[in-house]
Amino acid sequence: MDVYDAITRRKTVYSFLDKEVNEEVVLKLIDSAIKSPTAGGIREYEFIIVTNPDKKKEISRVSLTPHIDSAPFIVIVICDKSKMDAVFDEEDSETFCVENAALAIENLLLMASSYGLGSAWIATLQQEELRKLLAIPEKYKVRGIIPIGYIKEEGEIRNSGPKVDISRIVHIEKFNNNAN
Repeated sequence: MDVYDAITRRKTVYSFLDKEVNEEVVLKLIDSAIKSPTAGGIREYEFIIVTNPDKKKEISRVSLTPHIDSAPFIVIVICDKSKMDAVFDEEDSETFCVENAALAIENLLLMASSYGLGSAWIATLQQEELRKLLAIPEKYKVRGIIPIGYIKEEGEIRNSGPKVDISRIVHIEKFNNNAN
């Protein structure tokens, strides 16, 4: 599958088949995430892969997202902003930490799509509860909860949003000089 097809097929999925994902595929997904571009060439993000059913159930509860515990695995993306502080000022470190994690997550989501897997990026979470549940040190911040697996039902897929008229959001050479 080419990149455009993976982008087009990617949808948000919250309900998964009870079917394991090959370990080699899981490692490829993580490898694709760490190949994303980063500010300053710094990879301050790390990944926690959760397969334990009880922990997945707790993550589902904490993230306020029912059914994601049906995913064969959940990737928790965490960042240590202090790795950025040596290069950037406080505000930029925080911004780049979020952006770097977002780029890694996007690669992860697209690679999952290319394998025919469903996924979701969940950002509504409670840091302290997750920190306690997964023994995450205080200096790390959770940037995303990503359940990944084979799609249970097409009805459980959320489209990526309303159709957008590109001519209304693309400007040529200057603002308000639209493509139409």
